[in-house]
Amino acid sequence: MPSDQSKMFDQTLTALKIFGVWKGRTPSKYYKYYSLVFLFFSWGFYNFLLTLNLVYTPRSLELFLRELMFYFTEMPVTSKFLTVLLLRDEILEIFNFIDCDEFVGDYENKDGMLYKTNMGYRLVWKLYFVLSHVAFTCDIILPIVFDVIRGDKSELPICKYYFLSDGDRDSHFMYLFLYQSIGMYGHMFYNLNVDSFAAGLLAVAIVQMKILNKKFRNLKLSAEERNLPFEIQDNIQIIRMNKLLRHYEIILNYCDAIQNVFSATFFFQFSFGAMTTCVIMCSLLMPATVEYRVFQVIYLLFMAGQILVPSLLGTLLTHESAELVTAAYNTEWIGRSESFKKSLMLFRQRAATPIKITGLKMFPLSLVSFIAIMKTTYSFFTLIRNAQET
Repeated sequence: MPSDQSKMFDQTLTALKIFGVWKGRTPSKYYKYYSLVFLFFSWGFYNFLLTLNLVYTPRSLELFLRELMFYFTEMPVTSKFLTVLLLRDEILEIFNFIDCDEFVGDYENKDGMLYKTNMGYRLVWKLYFVLSHVAFTCDIILPIVFDVIRGDKSELPICKYYFLSDGDRDSHFMYLFLYQSIGMYGHMFYNLNVDSFAAGLLAVAIVQMKILNKKFRNLKLSAEERNLPFEIQDNIQIIRMNKLLRHYEIILNYCDAIQNVFSATFFFQFSFGAMTTCVIMCSLLMPATVEYRVFQVIYLLFMAGQILVPSLLGTLLTHESAELVTAAYNTEWIGRSESFKKSLMLFRQRAATPIKITGLKMFPLSLVSFIAIMKTTYSFFTLIRNAQET
């Protein structure tokens, strides 16, 4: 009987629905109008002003780096919400895999791996929610509070809109401040929910691989079954083997579906995440207020985390899929029929190629990729710093 495991993502999808990018399983005919208006003001017009501001930014490295930091952040944000908005049917197909009979496993058992993964995802989402709001507070709320306490003039939180005159900027400061703050909050929510959504899907794949590994290692006859005739024993094992092969096939199709949906998102997240990290590191060399320095450090950690988490999950998925070869050898295959041995041999040949999720097939999601990206980022940072000193 199909399960309802995909409901673990309900809180994520509800947030995305409020922010205009998730139509739902049964979309309303009016939702597309709401989505169009919401995205025009929160993304289209927002990024138009951000681009215009970058064009008019004075060619001072200190000023340009600050504006460039948020501009680079917008690229993966755009990729994330477009993925959810345009690939709704493909995402629903992923949910069908999660809820299918082969994926039920130990979901009903509160001590089972699937149940713990489900509860763990909800807990991690709440933790990410809190940390995201801490970062938002450091960038938006704290500077205003400190400015009021010190009696200083406040600045716009995201960019200064250099295409406006000082008089126009000051006279419309409150409206511009609210617009940037609300826009920033919406884009933070896209990052929060799409990142956690992709991580949750990868976590489901990992735990399914663990369950399949466990089943292969336990593919043995019971004491009662050993007393049965050889042909009956063999038929029992072949039936069990076929069920495991079907489970493996579903996992492969599930991972292919994740690859098709999030391949571009992972590419933009890794590439622009690396560039944003480099820009932030360079900005740390520039003079700044204490509260802005705190925000930069938090933002740097978040950018690194956005690359680290999928890299770690990708590594775990590849490792668990590679373990299937060893698990297959733990079955009682020596005394089985040629048909059983042939099926097992074909499975081992396929499992010898571990599953890898990639970013546009250009790099795998792995800790090796994460380390390489961080090394490249630091190399660019060192190059820019040396250029400044000379």
